[in-house]
Amino acid sequence: MRGNLCALNTRSFPPQGGTCRVEEHSTHVTRKPHRWIQAKTVQALGIVYTPVEIVDFINRSVNDLLVKHFDGTTISDEGVHVLDPFTGTGTFISRLLDSGLIQPEDLDRKYREELHANEIVLFAYYIAAINIETTYNALAQGNAYMPFDGIVLTDTFQLSEAGDPMDELFFPRNNARADKQKTLDIRVIVGNPPYSVGQTSQNDDNQNLDYPTLDASIASTYAERSSATLKSKLYDSYIRAIRWASNRIQASPDGGIVGFVSNGGWIDSNSGDGIRLTLADEFHHIYIYNLRGNQRTSGEQSRREGGKVFGSGSRNTVAITLLIRQPGSPPTGGAQIHYHDIGDYLNRQAKLELVKRATVANLLWDSVQPNSSGDWINQRDATYDMHIPLAGVGGIFHTKTLGLVTARDAWVYNSSQSKLSANVERMISHYNSQVGDYLRAVATEGVADTKEGAAAFADRDDTKHSWDRGDFARMAKGQRYELTDDMLRTSLYRPFLKQRVAFDRTVNNDTYQLPKLYPTPEATNRGISIVTQGSKSPFGVTATDTIPCLHLIGSDATSFLARWRYEEPDDADSLFGGESGWRKVSNLNPDAVRRFQVTLGPDIDDDDVFHFVYGALHSPEFRERYESNLKKEAPRVPLPGNRASFDAYRDAGAALMGLHIGYETVEPYPLEEQWQHGADPTTDPSVLRVGDKKMRYPKVTDPKTGKKVPDRTQLIYNPHLTLTGIPERAHDYKLGTRSGVDWIIDRYYIKTDKASGIVNDPNDWADEHDDPRYILDLIGRVITLSLQTLDVIESLPSLFPASSQLGRTS
Repeated sequence: MRGNLCALNTRSFPPQGGTCRVEEHSTHVTRKPHRWIQAKTVQALGIVYTPVEIVDFINRSVNDLLVKHFDGTTISDEGVHVLDPFTGTGTFISRLLDSGLIQPEDLDRKYREELHANEIVLFAYYIAAINIETTYNALAQGNAYMPFDGIVLTDTFQLSEAGDPMDELFFPRNNARADKQKTLDIRVIVGNPPYSVGQTSQNDDNQNLDYPTLDASIASTYAERSSATLKSKLYDSYIRAIRWASNRIQASPDGGIVGFVSNGGWIDSNSGDGIRLTLADEFHHIYIYNLRGNQRTSGEQSRREGGKVFGSGSRNTVAITLLIRQPGSPPTGGAQIHYHDIGDYLNRQAKLELVKRATVANLLWDSVQPNSSGDWINQRDATYDMHIPLAGVGGIFHTKTLGLVTARDAWVYNSSQSKLSANVERMISHYNSQVGDYLRAVATEGVADTKEGAAAFADRDDTKHSWDRGDFARMAKGQRYELTDDMLRTSLYRPFLKQRVAFDRTVNNDTYQLPKLYPTPEATNRGISIVTQGSKSPFGVTATDTIPCLHLIGSDATSFLARWRYEEPDDADSLFGGESGWRKVSNLNPDAVRRFQVTLGPDIDDDDVFHFVYGALHSPEFRERYESNLKKEAPRVPLPGNRASFDAYRDAGAALMGLHIGYETVEPYPLEEQWQHGADPTTDPSVLRVGDKKMRYPKVTDPKTGKKVPDRTQLIYNPHLTLTGIPERAHDYKLGTRSGVDWIIDRYYIKTDKASGIVNDPNDWADEHDDPRYILDLIGRVITLSLQTLDVIESLPSLFPASSQLGRTS
C-alpha cells in the first residue's frame, strides 16, 4: 500500500483538489519540502534537505571508521544496527542501500532487521518509506514487494522521555516498532538533525516542544561545563540531537559512531565550550569536516566563507561531525580530535565536488590539542586575562548593559516621529481592545485567566500588532498601555543611522539597564557599544550619545558601557531638584580609576580613563593579538606601561569619540556629483531622495580576471545621481563586517516590513530635520570620518606594557 502514494487513506492527504505527484531524482524522490508540508512545520522542526554528496560522504566515512576503529567491522556486518533518527525523505538509508557498502548477501538481513529510520512529519514519512522500499526492491529484484518495517512515525527526542506520550497519544500503530527500536543495540547513527532555534516572533505561535529528560541531560553536561552567561542556544534542536545521539551510542557496550551534518557554530562559539569539553570526554575520536558557509557575515569575511552547501536552507556554518565511541572508557587525556577545513572562497558546487571525492583516508586531518578553555580552533591567548576587565569584578565600569531589544522593530522604530507615533498608537489601540475583549471572555465564556489563556485568545494579525511574551502576562492582568511624550526618544539603530524609537518596557522586549542610563528625554549620556563575546562577526566598537540598539553593529548583540549613570533620588534629594530629579553620577569604578592613578599619575580622572578605553579598543595590535579572546570573552584592556602610552591612547580615544558621536557634523569629503537627465537639486530637491532600491557600486571589468567587480570609487545614489571620487582607503575602516559607506548602502533606502506593511522611509528624517541633503552629505561625512579614524589608529604606539608590569586581575 505504501508503494502507491495516492492510495493512502489519510483525512487531509492529499489536499482537496490536489494531485498525487512524485518527482524522481536519480532513483529517489526529490528532497525538497512539498507544498503540503506547512511552512511553520518546516520552521518549527528545522527541516533542511541534505545534498547527496554529503549523505554519501557520511555513509562512506562511517564504514571506513568502523573498519579503522572497530577491528575491521563494516556497516554490512551482522549486528551493526544503523539508525537515521531524523530521516526526512529517507535519503541516508536509501543511499546506504544503493552505495555498495552493504554486501549482496547481507542486503536482505540488513533491510529487514538492521536499518531503522524515524520521522515526525507525516508527508515526509510516507516519501521516506517509498524511497527506501523502492531502492531495496530494485536491488533485490524479488517477486514480492517487500515493505520497510524499520521506519517509525515518531518524534525521536520524545523517545527518550519518560512515558513517551507522543507515541502513546498520536502514533499508537507505531508503538511496537518504537518499543522494539528502543531495545536495540544501535551501533551507527547518521543523519541531518533538525536545525530549529524556535519561533522568531510571538505572532508565529510556533514554539518548539519541551523535552525535560533530554534537556536535563544537556543541563548536566553541555550547560554545566559552559562558561557562557546565556545558555539558551544549548537547547537548539541540532544540539539536542547531538546530546540524544551521544546518549544512545554510549548505551551500547560495544560503542559505535555518530555521523551528523549540522550547524557547525558550536565548533568555535563561546557557548559551545561546554559541548566541546563534554564530547572530548565522552568519545575516543572526533572528526570535524568544516564546510564553512557562514553567511551571517558580510563583506570579505562572507566571501571567504564561500557558498552555502544547503543553499537557502541554512546561512550558518555547516560541519560534518563524526563521533567514535569504542568499547571501554575514553582515554584520560580526552578524545583524539581530527579537524579539516574545506577552505576559503569556494562556491557551493566546488564544495560539493570536494565532498563527493573525499574520504576519511584522503583528507589531511589536523590534530587538535584543546586548551583548558575548551578551544579547538582559533585558540585564545592565555595572557588576555592579565588585563583589566571593562565590567564585573575589578572592572572599569560600574554598570554594563545590552542594547535595546524591542522584538517589534518595525512598529517602534521609524525615521519619522509622526509616523512612529501613529504606528505605536495603532498597536497600543489594538492591544488595549484585546485586553477588554479578553477580560469579558474570561468573565462570560470561561476563557482561562492565565498568561497562556491570554496567548491563546490573542488576535495575532501581523498588520494590527506584533506580540511579545510580556504582552500576554500583562494582558492576563488587565494592564493597558499608553503612549506618552517621554517614551519618544532617539536611538542609534545601526552605524550612522539614527531612528526615533518608542522607549518603554511595555512596548519593548527588554530595556535592560538602559533606563538607568537614559531615564528621561532630557538625560544626557554617552557610551561605548561593543560587539559581545560569542559573536560571529569580527570585533567592533563605536560610540553614541543616544540609546543604542542591541544589534547596533550588525546581527550580533552589542553591550553598552556608559560614561554616566543616573540614580533615583531619595526624598531629600528630590526637594532640591537635579536633572528631572535624577542624580547623574560617574559610571566608572573608583577602584579601577585609582589603579591608573597609582601606576601612571594622580591627575588621571574618570574622563581620561573613559577615553583611554575607547582608544585602546581601536588598537590594531590589540585586536589582532586577541582576536579569538575578543570573540569568546568579555572585553579587557591592558594597563599601559608608561604615561606617554596612556596619554596617546587617551587623546586618540577622545578624538575618535568626538568623530563617531558627532558624525552628523563632520565636514563632508568632496565628492563629484554627476547628475543625470537634467536633474538639479537646487530647483528640485526631490532628486535628492533615496528610493526603495539600495544604492550600489557600478560594476566594471577587472583587467586581470575579466570578471565584473564593483567599482567602490563610485556610488549610484539614485537614478538621478552618481557620486565619484570615493577613496579606496575609506573602505578600510570597518564596523563589524562593513565599511562606513557599506553601512549607508545597507540602511538608507525605503523599506517596507513584509509582516506589518509598515514603511520606514529615511527621507523622512531629512524632511523632519529640514535638510534635503542630509543623506547625500552623510555619505561624504562618513568618508571623512573613515579616513580620519584610520589616521588616528594608524598613528597609535604599542599598547602592551612590559611583562613585569602586567598584573592578573580577577
